[in-house]
Amino acid sequence: MAVIIKPKRSEIGSAVPTTSDLVVGEMAVNTSDKIIYLRDSSNIIVPIANYADVPENLQDQIDALEAATAAIVFPTGDYGDLTTFTTDAFGQAIDRAFDCLTAPAGALATTDLGALT
Repeated sequence: MAVIIKPKRSEIGSAVPTTSDLVVGEMAVNTSDKIIYLRDSSNIIVPIANYADVPENLQDQIDALEAATAAIVFPTGDYGDLTTFTTDAFGQAIDRAFDCLTAPAGALATTDLGALT
């Protein structure tokens, strides 16, 4: 059988429960403001879910972020001979083991391993 949970609630806008309204761990809901409150172990009433926190222009913010990141250009081209330790265009150290063009002889496996069955 299902258990029905009925937290304390208010339908009055901007109404916030006080510590005398809730015990530690108890929830209250303001249906007008769409906010759920909880009394924590420090005896503070904290909002734990707030429907109003979602900005109205959220899609505009997402579009602006996508437009800004689309303009990022990564350097490309020849990084030179990597037979010694060097750095890439970002200043990160490159080990010669990652250089497929000038790797020492025998560094890359070319053995035919046969058919996969």
